Amino acid sequence: TVAMWAIGYAGRLPAVLLPSQLMLALLLVCLLVGGFVLGRQTGLGWRYGAAAGLLSGTLNLLVLGSFLNVCIYRLPLGDSVVHPRSRCPSCERPISWYQNVPVFSWIALRGRCAGCETRISVRYPVVELTSGLVLLALWLVFGPGPAFPIASFFALSMLALFFTDYDHQLLPDAITLTGLAVGLAISWFNPFLDGTGWRRVWLSVAGAAIGSGLLWGFGALYGKLRGVEAMGMGDVKMMAMVGAFAGPFGVLLTIFGGSIVGALFGILMIPLKGRSLQDTLPFGCFLAPAAMGALLFSRQVWKAYSAVLFSPP
Repeated sequence: TVAMWAIGYAGRLPAVLLPSQLMLALLLVCLLVGGFVLGRQTGLGWRYGAAAGLLSGTLNLLVLGSFLNVCIYRLPLGDSVVHPRSRCPSCERPISWYQNVPVFSWIALRGRCAGCETRISVRYPVVELTSGLVLLALWLVFGPGPAFPIASFFALSMLALFFTDYDHQLLPDAITLTGLAVGLAISWFNPFLDGTGWRRVWLSVAGAAIGSGLLWGFGALYGKLRGVEAMGMGDVKMMAMVGAFAGPFGVLLTIFGGSIVGALFGILMIPLKGRSLQDTLPFGCFLAPAAMGALLFSRQVWKAYSAVLFSPP
């Protein structure tokens, strides 16, 4: 990683220049894996081994949250998340590495730029803490194995989509279409899909088709009846990604949960902000948490529903 950074910094191969967050993340991943191996070798078990690398692992999760902030800010603008290096949006002063330590630098700088003293939104450390806590919880629940990286990738993607939709009412293709491709590619190993092997692949493809098809159909029908656009294609692509990870029933649970929460939120906002239900609501903000819940619990919900539906009278 250091060699790649040095080559990129010298300008000989700019494409391999990695953000400082990713370089630090790779280093801390090595420390976390080292703690895991130590625990296995000493017979303490993987949980104790993971605890040996807990500090470095927690920092690693915060670093991933810091990189997520870069994606949330730059992707809707069409900018690269790799180059240029992080800088203040107001004065464009490059941020030094010691001023870019997740959460702690924001506290040390008291939420202001070190150059122009412009306020830095509290959302930056909130995203870092949220992503860190979510990934730490997933690690403690799933441990090593395919479930943790799959759920982590999905959770970070949903968190990024939540904020890009909230800020710009935009769900970037760089996240949704990339997520769709990843979901289909790893479907064979995805433990959140029922069955094994080709059954999982089929459920992933069917989930992507049903997710995108349902949302596109709802949007087209609403547009015909009311003459206004109900949702953009970003929501359709997002649901294709959700279906690739969570399968057909996960899609239905996501749409149902997101619609219920979105409708309740919209009704509550009418007296507060004088908005009508015809105003455009960032539907992705409601789909994202619903999708995370569907990924984790859709199989259990389906089994419980099936037991009630098909139980003998």
